[in-house]
Amino acid sequence: MSTDAPLPESTGRPPPSPAKVLRSLFWKLLFRGRAAQQAGAQKTRRQLGLGLTLFIYSMVGLMPALFSQYTDLFVFACTLHGFTLMFASLTLASSAGTMLFMKEEAEILLHRPVTPQQMLRAKCAVLAGFAFVLALALNLAGLVAGPWSKGGTWRFIPAHLFSTALLMLFSAASIVLVYNACLKWFGRERLDNLLTTLQSLLTVVMILGGQIMPRLLHLDSFKNFDHLDAWMLALPPVWFGALDALITGTTLHLSMLWLPAALALIVTALTSWLALEKLGGAYGQGLMNLNESAGTTKERTKPRGVWLAAIVKLPPLRWWLRDPVERESFKLTTAYLFRDREIKLRLYPGIAPMLIMPLVMLFSGGKGDAQGAMMMQGFATCFLGMVSLQALMFLGCSEHWRAAAFFHVAPLRHWTPLFHGARKAVICWLSFPVLILQTALICGLQHSWTPLALSLPAVLFLPTFSLVTGLMGQWLPFSKPPEDVKNTSAGCLMMMLSMIAAGTIGGLSSWMWHLGHFAIFLALEALLMLGATVLMKYLMRDTPWVAQPE
Repeated sequence: MSTDAPLPESTGRPPPSPAKVLRSLFWKLLFRGRAAQQAGAQKTRRQLGLGLTLFIYSMVGLMPALFSQYTDLFVFACTLHGFTLMFASLTLASSAGTMLFMKEEAEILLHRPVTPQQMLRAKCAVLAGFAFVLALALNLAGLVAGPWSKGGTWRFIPAHLFSTALLMLFSAASIVLVYNACLKWFGRERLDNLLTTLQSLLTVVMILGGQIMPRLLHLDSFKNFDHLDAWMLALPPVWFGALDALITGTTLHLSMLWLPAALALIVTALTSWLALEKLGGAYGQGLMNLNESAGTTKERTKPRGVWLAAIVKLPPLRWWLRDPVERESFKLTTAYLFRDREIKLRLYPGIAPMLIMPLVMLFSGGKGDAQGAMMMQGFATCFLGMVSLQALMFLGCSEHWRAAAFFHVAPLRHWTPLFHGARKAVICWLSFPVLILQTALICGLQHSWTPLALSLPAVLFLPTFSLVTGLMGQWLPFSKPPEDVKNTSAGCLMMMLSMIAAGTIGGLSSWMWHLGHFAIFLALEALLMLGATVLMKYLMRDTPWVAQPE
């Protein structure tokens, strides 16, 4: 080979900094996913999903904007920041776990001249930017309505943009700080559980906040706000709302706004320093510890799955799982439900709205007559049938989706035993425990055994409607990349029809209880669910066993 070949011409521009390259890479990763296969289709789906999310956020932002003319600018700004903290921060928290801790990342980046602090700063910048995009959509109507509030001027628009960006930086830094602290001071298993619990709690807080916030806006104390209590200084929306009011102007005395506005700046700077500098040095070591496939010697020698193998041999599971393929699929799904980090981080926060919404519907409509409350209770109980549908949609995807090729080379006659084993695991560990917990809670609050009887239609309802996911085509556990967890149009339609059926059964059960024909209704429902089960199983068996795609 000749050594006289000309060298590539220099463009004259300096190479981009590592920080800029990392931010670009992580931004693409957030919006395009990690699967190289069908990258264009994945990008299109994610862009459509982001567009739909921004549209929904802009519609939600109309709610506080409607009250702008009736409140002081400080109260209005605090309300906007409260909505932003609930909605945008929730989406941020759900994305942060996957962005901060990815197994493949250590194999690609950690052997390159990139420090953990550089990675952490780039990730935090991308998360804050993503959160600001969501917050901008949520505050779009508020930016237009803010200058028309009491004491508002045109300066509200740039002031609120600045404070919103600062709030999103505070949110991103707080989430990174919590994750880094957990990674530094807790073990791998505890970190997984803490991340899952945190995201689930944020989901519940968002839903409850969406119910409470509109009621608070109607209170006279918020319309005629004239002082700032000491306990309000613990609320971040108050800090950033005070910053808005201090820059824009307000009908309140400005002396009461200096302290909360200063807290917005000081706490954001302190949180960012702690997250990126103080605990940032432990990020690289913690990430490597998290990605280690082997634990300590004690953990390696400790047998796993002994309790599960013993449980499936005991009645009634032994009678329920007579097919050996179903039994092994049950054990595999159970192991993922309790052990796998990615499944826990996606599944439990994803189904948290399904768990809390029945209670929200029940107590928000409980001020009417007894018959109306009973109707709402029956609907709320049967609404839990959505848990199994949502859970099975999540369990069809996994980080280990390539291992699903094993199902295609195993001597299996059909895919349905794998589906039934996973379905029964969801019913056993999610659907029925949640039904029992909700029924016990309602019985205790109402001091009555009636909710226990009204939960019986759901006992017949849950097993049958857990079959619905199998009607959408061949279903294999953990066989798709996580990017495919988005519901298709067929899945959304199936979910909507199932929700209508759940509401119909719940309403009819309450009505029959009121008329005194509840026993006849249960018998008819049992026959109907039995016929539906036989029909759906027949349709699934008729769905062909498709070979593994190339």
